[in-house]
Amino acid sequence: MPTFNPEAIKRESEAIILEAGGQICDWLPLLDADAKPRDLNAVVRRGLILNAMLQIPFKAPVPFIKDWIINNGLAIDLSESEREVLEKNNSELSEQELANLFWYIEALWALVWAGSLIDALPFDEGVQNSLASFCPDLQRREDGSRFAKSMRLRSHEELFRMLDLYYRLHWWTRNAQLTGQDTGEVRLDIIMERRKALEWIMDANCDWDSVELST
Repeated sequence: MPTFNPEAIKRESEAIILEAGGQICDWLPLLDADAKPRDLNAVVRRGLILNAMLQIPFKAPVPFIKDWIINNGLAIDLSESEREVLEKNNSELSEQELANLFWYIEALWALVWAGSLIDALPFDEGVQNSLASFCPDLQRREDGSRFAKSMRLRSHEELFRMLDLYYRLHWWTRNAQLTGQDTGEVRLDIIMERRKALEWIMDANCDWDSVELST
């Protein structure tokens, strides 16, 4: 059972958001602290898939990415939407599919934080150039072993705290979008993609294609 206090973490998240000039929703529910998070192996495998699929909007041939995923034993972990992408040629992919894959970069950055490869996940900063150095270089046909050996999953409390913050940031940025307010460097699209990755980690029963992102 968790030893941390979700109510206290909620208040800490709200204080961080207010200090950044954001808004909070006091009645936004507490997150479930008893949800079972995924293990390190699952996080590593999802990270490897995200990194591979991310190469497609940067013009990597779909058959090459599919072969890399299969050869690294990751095909079983693909989501349904990812399987559909890998059955197409690059010219057959829609703009929406390419956009969805491009945003994998933010989810991957959150997984890299969860795996302790970076020290922080600032919500007002985008992905740093260092991301590529952590991940396999598919052009050089590097496998996922170095990435796997480098990852160390953060504690349940650390993961919960970050998810709680991004959950409440999601409410702020979504509400600001609906009401025409400016959130500066804190962008809804970045917050949403990182929250998706954190939600996926913290709930071993959810599917990548249907992660709950309500606010």
